[in-house]
Amino acid sequence: MMIVVKAVLTALLLALTLAPPQARANPHVWVEARVTFEFRDHRVTGLTFVWRFDDYYSSHTIRSHDRNGDGVFTRPEMRALRADTFDPLVGSDYHVHVWAEGGKRVGHEIDRFTARIEEKRLVIEFSLPVTPPADPSKDPVSVSLFDPKNAVDFGFAPSGFLGVMGGLNPSCKFRVARGKGEQSGHPRPVTLRCGG
Repeated sequence: MMIVVKAVLTALLLALTLAPPQARANPHVWVEARVTFEFRDHRVTGLTFVWRFDDYYSSHTIRSHDRNGDGVFTRPEMRALRADTFDPLVGSDYHVHVWAEGGKRVGHEIDRFTARIEEKRLVIEFSLPVTPPADPSKDPVSVSLFDPKNAVDFGFAPSGFLGVMGGLNPSCKFRVARGKGEQSGHPRPVTLRCGG
């Protein structure tokens, strides 16, 4: 009997030791995103994002915040939606990652926020200033939407996901590719380079 117990315990210990590591959690929210780079004097001065949410999250959030069910968020409804669902993201910089002038920018502030319902989907739009403005002719500017905890899965819209507002130098080029180095793990950062 003792030999059987020892064999079972040994097998259990071996199974726990050889078990695969915990996989990352599956996302709970899916977002189709668009980004607009805002320029002044050939510098990036701001970024505007449009997030279109998946059916399930949209349905739940719209039901909770469009109190009168008219398909339009009133100002009080929009304030409540922002306070409940968007402002808590401040600790993760709203999942917005920006690299400019050789380093990562942190502590983003939102200067505009709106929410609307389009074809039964929740759409939020927000802007954040790039302070100080970044000069892409000196150093590339990279932007990524990424949740390292994988609760939110960000993907760009199939077309028209990248916009420009203001004067863009003709020597500037955008590149979308899997992140490397400091951006490792980021699926599709957008990098802007100008000149040379």
